[in-house]
Amino acid sequence: MKNVFIAILLLFLLTFKHRKEKEGYENRFENVGNIGNLICDYYYNYVMCILQKKDFEWFSDNEFIKLFPKKIIFNEDIYNKLKEKKIEYETYKDHHSLSFWNNKTNEQKIIHEIMQPYMYNIFNTAFVNSNLKTKVDYPIIHFRCADTPFMKHQDYYFQNYNYFKKGMEEIKQKVKFDKIVILSCSTHQSTVGIQKACATYSHLLKEALNEYKVEIQCGNIVEDFVKMFYAPAVISTISSFSYMSGFFGGGVFIIPSSITNNREIDELDSHYKGFNILHDSVSDYHNIDEVYKLLIT
Repeated sequence: MKNVFIAILLLFLLTFKHRKEKEGYENRFENVGNIGNLICDYYYNYVMCILQKKDFEWFSDNEFIKLFPKKIIFNEDIYNKLKEKKIEYETYKDHHSLSFWNNKTNEQKIIHEIMQPYMYNIFNTAFVNSNLKTKVDYPIIHFRCADTPFMKHQDYYFQNYNYFKKGMEEIKQKVKFDKIVILSCSTHQSTVGIQKACATYSHLLKEALNEYKVEIQCGNIVEDFVKMFYAPAVISTISSFSYMSGFFGGGVFIIPSSITNNREIDELDSHYKGFNILHDSVSDYHNIDEVYKLLIT
């Protein structure tokens, strides 16, 4: 009887400890804000410091940004790789930090490709040290749907279903998996009507990928970022959130060709051109029947 009591007590203590740890985790990251933008700002300023041959220093009270190094010593190897590609500080010193990730030129793509292994190491070290590292054995589709595309922002668009199907064909050649997760959270600056429409669009995408086992998920913002970072493959629908986590992660990363002001940037090197649905072709994103015809085209 004594042994049974001790076992029950230990089980209770372990359960209580796990619950408190989970509550602490959720409370810690409860108000971290738009972490896609935050990490973009961090990344942009890190690159600018390298191009100026300066040590990088960054201080923030944000609980997510506090995971990352406050100071990084100037890395001459990165500097030399950037200079070899004729990448200059003067070109980007006035660039908007929050859009630096978005590939508007092939030179921007080159910068991110050079920085990828270094950013991976920064992220991975931070996540390991913070006990956030997780195992993910399925591809993730980050389906951005909230304030966009309803507000018809010049940089954010829906993609037709052929984009996702082509992406999955590429992933199948490189990754073994049993399911796909569509990661879609629709509460960012959105109304109840938008959230309902986004839920419908998410389920329509799931149906379009019916040859696969598909789950739709929306979790804690930091958990979702970390999941994409460690996923074996990520299909992005263009966002800083998925780019900073998926591109700088360790898996296959797929993103459509950039588009701005209803014009696809033709000079960009991309295997995924022509899949964006132009805002001009949509009268109202709440009219799901109208948009669906474009999605299946």
